[in-house]
Amino acid sequence: MFNIFLHPGKPKPRILIVENDPKARISYQALLMYWGYDPVLAIGTGTTLLTNAKKQAREKRCALALIDLRLIDDDDEQDISGLKLADELGDSLRPVILSGYDNTNLLRSMLQKHIDLAFISKNDDRDTFQEVLDAEAAKATAVKRKLVFENPEALDEIVNSSLGQHSGEYPDQIADVFARLFPNAKKLRLEKLELRPASSNISTVPRPNSVVLKVYEDDFEPYLVKLARAEKIQKEVENYKTHIFRRLTDGFTARLERSSVLWDIGGVSYSYIGNFDVKTFSRFYEENPIADIEESLISFFGVTWSRHYERAKEENNISLFKLYSKVWGGWYKKSVVAFPFIDPVELNPIHKDFNPPNPIEWLKTKIAESSEDFSCINQTRVAITHGDLHGDNLLVDSKKIAWVIDFERCGEGHILQDFIELEADIINRLEAHNQNFSAYFKMYTLILKQKKIRGFEKTEIAAISGNARIEKALKIISTLRSLAAQHTKISDAREYLLGILFNTIFRATVDHDKFPHKNQYRTLMLASVICHRLDHWDVPWPPPEWENLSVFEQKNTNHKDQDTKSL
Repeated sequence: MFNIFLHPGKPKPRILIVENDPKARISYQALLMYWGYDPVLAIGTGTTLLTNAKKQAREKRCALALIDLRLIDDDDEQDISGLKLADELGDSLRPVILSGYDNTNLLRSMLQKHIDLAFISKNDDRDTFQEVLDAEAAKATAVKRKLVFENPEALDEIVNSSLGQHSGEYPDQIADVFARLFPNAKKLRLEKLELRPASSNISTVPRPNSVVLKVYEDDFEPYLVKLARAEKIQKEVENYKTHIFRRLTDGFTARLERSSVLWDIGGVSYSYIGNFDVKTFSRFYEENPIADIEESLISFFGVTWSRHYERAKEENNISLFKLYSKVWGGWYKKSVVAFPFIDPVELNPIHKDFNPPNPIEWLKTKIAESSEDFSCINQTRVAITHGDLHGDNLLVDSKKIAWVIDFERCGEGHILQDFIELEADIINRLEAHNQNFSAYFKMYTLILKQKKIRGFEKTEIAAISGNARIEKALKIISTLRSLAAQHTKISDAREYLLGILFNTIFRATVDHDKFPHKNQYRTLMLASVICHRLDHWDVPWPPPEWENLSVFEQKNTNHKDQDTKSL
């Protein structure tokens, strides 16, 4: 169990010692071990010492560093190589400068640009030395702070997740991220962002390398905290500063309060300007009536994000595939190319009779690896998009005002992207309830039928009766499309369907190493039908023979039975 305060083998803070005097180095090592630290020695002289120090800090994931100010030449009063090394080590650890300088004025001038750095004189007594060092360690590590986690099992869960595994043999980084995000906290309580009703089996969007929590500091109102790989948190903070801070209408946004990036893991904390009584859109969608859901979507797209749509710009002769790939960061090579071969007949029960294409091969041959990219369009609009607007990143408060978190993919993209991603998420979450294949397939044909982006007619939705979940989904999708047409000024439904295709394939292939999974089959079935629709854009839709869906029912039952046996 990852209880770093009660376990007898609790980790000690790893502290890098960078000292050019070998005897002093060993002396500090013994002293720090006695004080409850795990010293890591940098070895060498001159530039070799500096190189080894950076290597050791990285390999041992040090939380602190005790660095002599003069590492190159003890007789050179202008030597500040230790200070330069502290700068190069960055924010992943907390450096403490050690020096035997007697000239305090010279020291002050050297350190004036580094007011956040702690300083220990070699002439200080041991008590002062330990006091300063422990104070710095308390800022950087949970164990020296004696930070109390009221529910340490929550840390266990994070450690055992794929994110925790990314920290390797140094999972104490996770606790240290919390210590740095909450520098004044004495105790923290971690809580999942949402607790789904026991009756719910709606799947969540996978967060393979991130965790989102409510965190209660002492007796204060909670913050939202996202933990992710260090480089992802760095990107999120940059995007927030560039695209979100003071750039959303009426300030309807989560406010980034603090961030911390360690060697492998980073974290960011958000507070809210308004009501914190929030639910994820996924849960809000499940528990609330259609009118409330529509109000929240109008709030987000029509108010909160409206300024970005107003500043959209025209783009000519542009590939939608490249626009989405830019946001998703190499997803095609990492996921699609690596995806196992699929026999089209196994993918979809309608393949044998009507041969819709294999969507993976269709994407490769007609878009990604084609000299004539099918997704190139003469004119579209780009705007700042959230870039990952699924139902667990969109939050709704008790006043039905929608907020967003997780800005890792925020930036310039296809103006329709956020509408499309949320719609694709709603469709994908229905997969867990795909018991009535006929109704589900009729939904496919309706959402792919339009040539112009618009909401659905009541009669169109009424034609798919007998399934309350699908009817609710269609009404919300209808609202999304109406909002998309209103705020993006884009009308061509092919742009919309290409976006759904990319999102659907992205969702199905992101965990390519887990194939085959029934949800991947179901998601790719939709992608297959989208490809068929795009290939037959100028002919009546749906094909007349698809109107009699009873022919598929037995095939689908057999197909689901095969899926179950394969899992």
